[in-house]
Amino acid sequence: MKLQNYASGQWISGDGEGQALYNAITGEQITTASSKGLDFAEMMNYARKTGGPALRKMTFQERGLMLKALAMHLQSKKELFYSVSWATGAT
Repeated sequence: MKLQNYASGQWISGDGEGQALYNAITGEQITTASSKGLDFAEMMNYARKTGGPALRKMTFQERGLMLKALAMHLQSKKELFYSVSWATGAT
């Protein structure tokens, strides 16, 4: 499995095999991740031209509701996050 990056409004994979990520306890490889080949200039452009204006159009309350929805979604996945956190030693 190779982790993807969410950039410029889409999920994309970095180039190459990427950096191996290992289970902190067993040493087993969990996945790989790479940011090689990602267009960081395009990411900044996307943030300036798309993300920034969209956020500025939102009211304070709308932003709060969006963050609450994100928090609720992440909370619903917490058991998965706990297992990954434990495996990577990121506790």
